[in-house]
Amino acid sequence: MKKIIIALLLVLSLSLCLAALAEETKTLTAPTDFVFDPMTGEYSFNAVDENVSYYFIRFFEVKDGQISGEYISSSKRIRGGKTGTISGKISLDDVAWGNYAVSLNSFAAAGSDYVSPDPVNIFANYGVGLPLERPEMLAMVSGNEVQFVIDWWTLDNYMYYEYLPLAKITFYADEACTQEVYSDTVDLALLKNTLRKNPPGIEEIWGYTMTGGKHLYIHQGTEVIGGPVGSLSSDIYFCFDLYTYSTTSMGIPAGTYYVTLQALSKDDFVLDSQVTPAITITLTDEEPVAEYEMAATELWHEPGQMDMPGVNPGLQTDRVDFALNQPTVGQLAE
Repeated sequence: MKKIIIALLLVLSLSLCLAALAEETKTLTAPTDFVFDPMTGEYSFNAVDENVSYYFIRFFEVKDGQISGEYISSSKRIRGGKTGTISGKISLDDVAWGNYAVSLNSFAAAGSDYVSPDPVNIFANYGVGLPLERPEMLAMVSGNEVQFVIDWWTLDNYMYYEYLPLAKITFYADEACTQEVYSDTVDLALLKNTLRKNPPGIEEIWGYTMTGGKHLYIHQGTEVIGGPVGSLSSDIYFCFDLYTYSTTSMGIPAGTYYVTLQALSKDDFVLDSQVTPAITITLTDEEPVAEYEMAATELWHEPGQMDMPGVNPGLQTDRVDFALNQPTVGQLAE
């Protein structure tokens, strides 16, 4: 009896192994010889398994050496069902600057017993050798405090055509901007979580409130001293895209300062932006009050206005190193 049980266990074990092997053989074979031109979008690969139903070539962001889980751009469906060389061209219009895994993905037909193989990846960089668009900003000064708003049009251009970089705000004691007294670098990518569309796909809003708060941009019915030309029709309180500094937080005395802004690249293949001409501000020893003086960099432009303030990319064409005018420069990563 014991021998029979052992024999049955051996048969069962062998059956499980054969079943596992059969299951393993149903995994589709990934294509070989994947070639991609990062400048033109042309591709080719060798299809070796006629059971692959279709393919996609997709772009995934690479951050800190890790491939993100959600693709940001995709080819159209590439028909399978055959072997041999498959070639074509995909649009690069939706590919912004940064590091990407260009993934060739193979898919089984719906309802089949086949399993898709792992993607075949080629790594590419975009924005190689190009400068970031120069950012613009608004300064709001009251007493010993200044608050900066990064131009919404700048932010949209970064997100759609380049990427949200670091931003360096620098205070100088002299008009020639040679005596730096304070600087701070912030990550504009954090603002991506505050972006919302209104309505979806029409205009984008980077964080504000219409219901009141400390950071009033336009005082309805009240003259704003030194404000930019034009005004929105409603009270606008910026709430996320707002960077606040005071003489106390910076450890500097009251006085007149000259402030510049520069976008800093996160990659060694993308160049930093040009530095803005300085904004002149005067800080006092007094605590801030509800009204304040305003100044802006030369190409600052306030948000548009529908039922609420918003922007769309590519509309402020006078920008220094305007993002939409930058060419597509891609390079395979080493």
